[in-house]
Amino acid sequence: MTPTLHTFIQALQTPEISFATLTDARPVMQTGGIPQLMRTTRFAEAEIDWRGERWLLSLPLSPAALAAVERTASQAGRLNTEWLTEYRILPGELCWVDATEHPQACDLVLQRLPAGRSFAEALLTEPAERLLAGLDALQAALRELGFSHNNLRAGNLRWCGGRFIPLRYHDANFGTPDGDAEAFEALRRQIRAAGDPMQVSDVTADYAPQRRLTGHRWTSHVFEGLVCVEDDGGFGFVDTDNNPVIASRFTWAGDFREGRAEVETPGGMGLIDRHGHYVIPPEYEIVDYIPAESIVRVRKNGRWAEFDYLGQRLTEFGMNNEENAMAASQAYSG
Repeated sequence: MTPTLHTFIQALQTPEISFATLTDARPVMQTGGIPQLMRTTRFAEAEIDWRGERWLLSLPLSPAALAAVERTASQAGRLNTEWLTEYRILPGELCWVDATEHPQACDLVLQRLPAGRSFAEALLTEPAERLLAGLDALQAALRELGFSHNNLRAGNLRWCGGRFIPLRYHDANFGTPDGDAEAFEALRRQIRAAGDPMQVSDVTADYAPQRRLTGHRWTSHVFEGLVCVEDDGGFGFVDTDNNPVIASRFTWAGDFREGRAEVETPGGMGLIDRHGHYVIPPEYEIVDYIPAESIVRVRKNGRWAEFDYLGQRLTEFGMNNEENAMAASQAYSG
């Protein structure tokens, strides 16, 4: 059984009674004294300080996500390399009592966060040539290891001691070198653009710098002409000129993909269109949109069902949560 995000937050605030191993851990807090939490459709994550080091603590939100990290942890543990940080599963780490007063426990994922700077911070402080050399060295090292991250992007890299270290490789593949080739090229383009934004090609062209998206607590990148932002009122979307498009009213929101974005409200997760209208109402534990298939997998009361692109339910909520979630994971990774 997977705990709710509220249960996870409470555990971070009371580690001495909620965790089996991390009893003396302390979470990184956001304004207001609440643990700083990052949420995707498959994981919830928090940074913690434990035994003098900083760690990423992840809660798999489905049996499928847990199966993926079990494979990763098992194979990564066999590699003796300085290019990957400690990554392990803590069995039965999170303990809580459910609504029926029965004790429950679930596994958590722990990854050491090396001291250093984010990719974005490195862009502002390091010469482009040094960062490009760092990417070349990382790609060569991962190729030699036969390791593919499968979600390699700026947010999953750390600049440490003159080199990049990958993070959050929950869906890593082993024995498939250079599976991240396209991702590495995308990162190189980001570095070159940041190092010399005026030099876009050898052909003279008008240069119109994009307006900076100021006035927000946090901004994502441009996806389908919209940018997810966090304001005091919550998460919402603006256009590339920083004009509001969808009001910042959500407790969390994902980026747009194929005209749809996953969002969360105090009542649950849902799916919206580009106008901010609900395609799937925000009343579910998990809403996982798969754009390649135009399918949405939805969990309610621990059971899964499928919806189509227009929000019509295609299947009944299944009795076997694990089998449905595993099928979702296979389709997602495929």
